Amino acid sequence: DLDDAVASVVPTHGAIVRAEFKAHVGLKLLMSLIYNGKSVPFGALVTSDGSQASSIVADNGQVYLSGMPLAGKVRAKWGEGPNASCEADYSLPPEKQNQMLIPLSAECR
Repeated sequence: DLDDAVASVVPTHGAIVRAEFKAHVGLKLLMSLIYNGKSVPFGALVTSDGSQASSIVADNGQVYLSGMPLAGKVRAKWGEGPNASCEADYSLPPEKQNQMLIPLSAECR
């Protein structure tokens, strides 16, 4: 996946221009996050270790994450205060890395 799929360049006559794109290399996860027995709220922001990118939680606590390693930690935040955020660890077996989209459930604490 790409952060930005468009690059503006201005080549001169007969020139070839190089455009660079930042890609997320890794696994694509469709993660369902559960916090205190319920889905993480719709609209919560989810970030992962080592990434500045964030994703937004959809219905039923589901969030799409790309460029993910086989194991890591995600953080969800939906407000201020001690009960408005959580973290979840996940770990996938190596044979899952060949799947296009990996469904996964995680308990957020």
